[in-house]
Amino acid sequence: MKRRLRVLHIGNGSAFKIKSIIDGLISRGHDIHMVPIPPSRQPIDGVTWHNFPDSSLPAQAKVIRRMLQVRRLVRNSKPDIVHAHNAWGPGWYGAAAGVHPLVIHGYGGDLLPEQYQGRPMLQRCLTSWACRAADQVIVTGQHMAHASRQLGIDPKRITLLPRGVDMARYRPGLDVTSLRESLGLTGARPIILSPRYQVDEPIYNLKTVVEAFSQVRSRFPDAVCLQMYGPDRHRGVDALRTLAFQLDLGDSYRLLPTVDNTSMPLFYNLSDVAVSVPSSDGFPVTVLEASACGCPLIVSDLPYCKDWFIQRENGLVIAAKAPDALADAIGELYLDQSLRERFGAVSRRLVAVRADYEQCMDRLEGLYFKMLEGRSAIHNEEF
Repeated sequence: MKRRLRVLHIGNGSAFKIKSIIDGLISRGHDIHMVPIPPSRQPIDGVTWHNFPDSSLPAQAKVIRRMLQVRRLVRNSKPDIVHAHNAWGPGWYGAAAGVHPLVIHGYGGDLLPEQYQGRPMLQRCLTSWACRAADQVIVTGQHMAHASRQLGIDPKRITLLPRGVDMARYRPGLDVTSLRESLGLTGARPIILSPRYQVDEPIYNLKTVVEAFSQVRSRFPDAVCLQMYGPDRHRGVDALRTLAFQLDLGDSYRLLPTVDNTSMPLFYNLSDVAVSVPSSDGFPVTVLEASACGCPLIVSDLPYCKDWFIQRENGLVIAAKAPDALADAIGELYLDQSLRERFGAVSRRLVAVRADYEQCMDRLEGLYFKMLEGRSAIHNEEF
């Protein structure tokens, strides 16, 4: 029987991607602690919450203060594992704690050069230092593993691990009658879902989605586009609403707040097509979730797509920032039911083989124990 681990997580306390990992560890009996960055008053059930009050210090002084706070907490709580989510920010605090094993979960903006190089030099230096200090850097795609190596991280310390999807929860064939009625979509066709909620970040090209949808609606007057958004992304929401108004989209373009894992599978089942067309990305879990639900996808031609999509086998791959191409792809998928069904079936099988949630969590737990065994072996050799 595996022993119970105390794991300290550092990261955004309201992020679904972190909650998913924490839930899996709790279900395996581990003692989970959390330092929410930024401070958050929304604790996850079953987690010991360590909320450091925010301060009015200048940015660099605030970073140093937080490093000291995390270091003090680690010394007092003595976790078996420190797991930082994002190399940028939380990774700095995890590395500053000075304990091992340290895991850093790197996401797209942390490591990909087109995003990494745009950050201030001090932040780049801290991120590179943190990743080199980590016992393992977890990435979600081959292109991110390559980017990690470019930062000088030992390839032996890089683990490729997809963000797993609960195949029992995310599945096709769900009854969406109530959702359709509650949204007033009884006669809507096609329904296009844009699940990328970071509506205030230009790299996700949500302006392109709106412009493409305007073309789709001119061909299919009953079309509806559902755009998810994070509740704290007010500026992005306002900008998209203004654009939709300028294009006279009316109620056919809907901005909806993000929902949890109970409701999100219903949205994938409700939709005829899902779109994700950023200019830069790691490996978005929304793509995996849509695939698991059999919802056909249109994606931009980013490196991660080479690991996952074969053009016209399980998705349509287009250039980013190409509203005409996106509109044409949406129309083609909507008019070809057999193509949609084939994409959905192939994609679900692929998720089951490569990104099943329980298997991914087993791999993460196994990585924890492997690192602890390695540290124990080093300790024994020293003495």
